[in-house]
Amino acid sequence: MTNDLRVELDQARGVTLRRDGQVVGTARLELWRAGLELLSTSPSQVVTLGPTAVEIVFGVGGGQLLRVGLSVSEVGYAGARRIAWTVTNVGPAPISFDRIAAPRLLLDRSTFSASQPTWTLQGAAVQWGQDFAFPLSEGFSRDNFLGHLQDAEGGGIPLTYFWNQALGLALMHTDPTPKDWFMPVAWGTDGITAAFELRGQIELRPGEGLCSLPVVLSVHTGDFFEPLALYRELLAAQGVQSPDPIPADYEPAWCSWGYEFDVRSEEMTGVLPELARMGIRWLTLDDRWFDAYGDWNLRHDTFPDGAHEILRMNDAIHRAGAFSTIWWYPLCVEDGNGAWDSHTYGTAHLFEEHPDWVILDAEGSVARNNRHLAMLCPALPAVRDHIGELTRRFIADWGFDGHKLDNIYTVPACHNPSHHHTRPEQSTEAMAEAYRLIFDTTRLLRPDSVIQICPCGTPITHHLLPYTDQTVTADPTSSAQIRQRIKFYKALAGPQAAVFADHVELSDGGTDFASEIGAGGVPGTKFVWPEDPQVQRRLKEDWSLTPEKEALWHKWFGLYNEHRLASGEYLNRYDLAFDRPEGHLIRKGERLYYAFYTEKTTDRFAGRVVLRGLGSGHYRLLDYVNDRDLGAAQGPHDVSLEVAFEGALLLVAIPKQKMNRAASAAGRRG
Repeated sequence: MTNDLRVELDQARGVTLRRDGQVVGTARLELWRAGLELLSTSPSQVVTLGPTAVEIVFGVGGGQLLRVGLSVSEVGYAGARRIAWTVTNVGPAPISFDRIAAPRLLLDRSTFSASQPTWTLQGAAVQWGQDFAFPLSEGFSRDNFLGHLQDAEGGGIPLTYFWNQALGLALMHTDPTPKDWFMPVAWGTDGITAAFELRGQIELRPGEGLCSLPVVLSVHTGDFFEPLALYRELLAAQGVQSPDPIPADYEPAWCSWGYEFDVRSEEMTGVLPELARMGIRWLTLDDRWFDAYGDWNLRHDTFPDGAHEILRMNDAIHRAGAFSTIWWYPLCVEDGNGAWDSHTYGTAHLFEEHPDWVILDAEGSVARNNRHLAMLCPALPAVRDHIGELTRRFIADWGFDGHKLDNIYTVPACHNPSHHHTRPEQSTEAMAEAYRLIFDTTRLLRPDSVIQICPCGTPITHHLLPYTDQTVTADPTSSAQIRQRIKFYKALAGPQAAVFADHVELSDGGTDFASEIGAGGVPGTKFVWPEDPQVQRRLKEDWSLTPEKEALWHKWFGLYNEHRLASGEYLNRYDLAFDRPEGHLIRKGERLYYAFYTEKTTDRFAGRVVLRGLGSGHYRLLDYVNDRDLGAAQGPHDVSLEVAFEGALLLVAIPKQKMNRAASAAGRRG
């Protein structure tokens, strides 16, 4: 079957979607008021009807008239179409709604039926720890708000995808700026539905109109990689794209979070000998080195010598041939309310001086992020100046080489009257500008900097992609999430994107390097070294580097540095949902690196795996983790290989002529 999408317009403000003549779904406009859908029972008159556009006038009662326009256009991919609606009040009186669905997508029940498994990717950042992709079941319902969630997360990628073993259907919007719409998904009595919905009181006066989001519908085969890659290309055409990775982005990293909230400078520098032996060159000073959110001054109890101590610390790191990043959380401030695990909040000096900088919601209450902190409005030039000054302090004055920007989701619309916004949404739209300042200022001062934006436990918000050169799996709760999120970001940011796999201690068993490295991630760790009973007494968790762990860490970081799979090209040859064992493929030079995984790290697999993507010619197959010869394969056709492994199998296919050249060169040197 081909992935050629055909869209048929009807006279009821909707479209029918077909692939190879098969109906896969319908999409239509819905306008709701007080629980009633207005257009379904309203008399209508077709004004114009063509193959790619239609205009219809609806009488919605009481002499009220609405003109609905629908157009379909191509986007440069045969399997996708852009769908756009306009709604205009052409009557004599105002018309109000409380919900607009543009569109409501209904998947065809014969194509996506309960008799066969269906998976979904839902890109909204709704809750820490969420699975980005998961099996969909009857009765499922989720609102997927794409705006800020008070005292929680929010934002994300405006894309929903459904797929089974035969077909996939994606719904996305491609506006480069975030929009506070809902992206609900449900599996109810009608079947599987998805939508983009604007909720809240909306009034159109005579002559006024509104437009839908720039919606794209697309068909695919396989998991979420293809639709995310299409979304990436459509954003890039509008200037929103991830920066090209630099060599520093692929360096493995150690983070001080093993020392929790009270890390000291001597603990940062104390790990340097062990990091050098492992080939780890980046260190992160993590959470709670500071006195108060918003002020970002060093704590006197943990850094008693202040900036001089930080400078000495970074000088020692640099003399060891390593680099450092600093953890911080822009656009927030302590205002005397709330607490986090680290401390009860006080009132930052910044808030005392500028209480008018905070975002207020429509009711006049202070908008709060997931850590219950007041949020600063990025649309204010003074706030952006403050962000720029902090960036220069950390990089130019204190000697850091990059940033770990944590808990970054989105910001809400701002209704603070003192800001004089022409539209409340200006705050949300300006958020990316604050992160552009951080990125550009840092790159100017440190061309080899690394800048992480970590949307803890959720997908990143799309307009921040240009300002992070190392995306993050962001607090994965399992090895499966690590691998899934690596593939997610290889599709979203590019097949050679640097994806930080987060601390290996977050993987199954705390030691699953195979999931971090084999899927193409940049490995990380947060071990505590050397062991110190006094340090251990203050920590809630023990991440000591025991002799057994030390040997394992040396082995895996050595393997990573030898092969550097993270810088290779991720090839989408396996369906993460339906191929078992789970498979991943990375091409680096002429070599093809395969990784296969069981559901749990303790599970055993015995049987055949399929090697896809081989080029023409003969290959030698090696288990490069255990240095085992696995035989030979010949492309370009798929090859079945009989294997047995526990947890993971990582192998490389090396063209035989390349091996022969290497052997000949070794012989000449001998």
